[in-house]
Amino acid sequence: MSTLPPPGVVITSPMNIAGAPEGPSQQWPTENKFLNGPFTPWHEETQAYDLPVIGHIPEDIAGALFRISSNPRFRPRNTDRYHWWEGDGMVAGLYLRDGKAAFRTSWVLTDSMKIEVEQGEAVYSGFVNGGTPGRLPKNAPLAKNVANTNVGIFDDHLLVYFEGGLPYRMHPRTLETFGTHDFHGGIDTLCTAHYKIDPVTGDMLFFAATGPVITWYRADARTGHVIESHAIDVGVPVLMHDFAVSENYAVFLVAPNLFRTDLIAQGLPGVVWDESVLPHGSQIVLLDRRTLKVTWHEMGDTSAPTHFFNAHEAGDEVVVDCHRITRLGTPASRLGTPVTSHEWFPPAYSWQWRVNTATGKVSNRRLSGIAGEFPKINDNMLGKAQRYGYFATTRSLAADTMTDGLARHDFRHGNTLVVEGPGALTNPSEPVFVARPGAEHEEDGYVLTLWWNRDTELSELLIHDAASFDSEPVARVPLPVRVPFGFHGNWADQAALDRAVAAADVDA
Repeated sequence: MSTLPPPGVVITSPMNIAGAPEGPSQQWPTENKFLNGPFTPWHEETQAYDLPVIGHIPEDIAGALFRISSNPRFRPRNTDRYHWWEGDGMVAGLYLRDGKAAFRTSWVLTDSMKIEVEQGEAVYSGFVNGGTPGRLPKNAPLAKNVANTNVGIFDDHLLVYFEGGLPYRMHPRTLETFGTHDFHGGIDTLCTAHYKIDPVTGDMLFFAATGPVITWYRADARTGHVIESHAIDVGVPVLMHDFAVSENYAVFLVAPNLFRTDLIAQGLPGVVWDESVLPHGSQIVLLDRRTLKVTWHEMGDTSAPTHFFNAHEAGDEVVVDCHRITRLGTPASRLGTPVTSHEWFPPAYSWQWRVNTATGKVSNRRLSGIAGEFPKINDNMLGKAQRYGYFATTRSLAADTMTDGLARHDFRHGNTLVVEGPGALTNPSEPVFVARPGAEHEEDGYVLTLWWNRDTELSELLIHDAASFDSEPVARVPLPVRVPFGFHGNWADQAALDRAVAAADVDA
């Protein structure tokens, strides 16, 4: 089934509601970094076909890159306290086939967004740095599901995730929002935005963090039903965003980055760094996936993960590779004074922990001196010893951007290679690895990223050949819009995309 519409012109759909901006690019009068530069909201839904290509899109790339953007639809109630994590979700789909590219964006029309559209303004306050809420209409959801964190296909559904509520389901071609998805009754309130797909079974591995309880889930690839769950009480309401999986273990890091709903209710910052809750420092929690036995291991310091590359097993050791940060959130001593973005989120570095399951001891080391975020691997290496990991660099701590280059770390030789954006391109997104059909080697594929063009203030898709990473990108695809800087995304090959489109057409 074709998922590329016939060639045509760029088609935009303005909001056509009260409070809509006069143009697609909306800048409110604020110096808040998260509302300017590559973060600046874009308020039109867009379709575009036969996009211009600089270079060539390889013929063996066929499918769709789905990315989520953090894109506030209405002016935040407190622009000085607004945080990047709080923007509304808008999904961007880049459809690649036969050397051509098409593009579409659409809001994730959650129940809470419908309320704000009806009111013509932001109603919900911020949960990261606090703020003043509006008056909720009768029967409105008590909390906002911004649906802005991750997007990908599972069980023939395009699912959009936010850790404060259920995922939302969208049509993978039209990006129409259908409603929430609970894995056929398998989850009730929420789940993490970070899931892993077992490369052997295709099962989804994921979890939910609710207060101090972490619930592990496994969903069957054939039916989409949850077939395994296990709850772990970690003792503190940790803001747990990501995890890692080896062949036999699920790996969770418990750090003093807390999610405090009681403070949010008072209009105070809800993401808090409070080292007093873990007097012995951060901990690694291992869940044995075979027996569901849980073991606890002290890390020897107080730090937190941002995102994980991967985990694998080497003898008695579970080797965990991720990006480590020294603090995440507003310090508990500064709840009344908002902190800047770089104070709130200092630079993270590639790090490795090795947990000896026989002795319980943990050792650690820094892998790279290049600061960065959004680590990714070739997903076919999940649970195995990967050689390569990719991430966006955060070297300069610029006033207007978050990231500034694209890196590949070689775990075998211990070196990190950085490539810059061509021309005026900067602020790359999380990299997504796309394996070539029939690939026999880990680096046999492409790395896809979205970049911000300082000159045009629009976005571009770059495609790098992973095997010749430091060469010029094989393709640049300028987009007719800016995709406001967001968090995560995933690739769906043509077969998976066609199945999901066929299933969505039945539901529509």
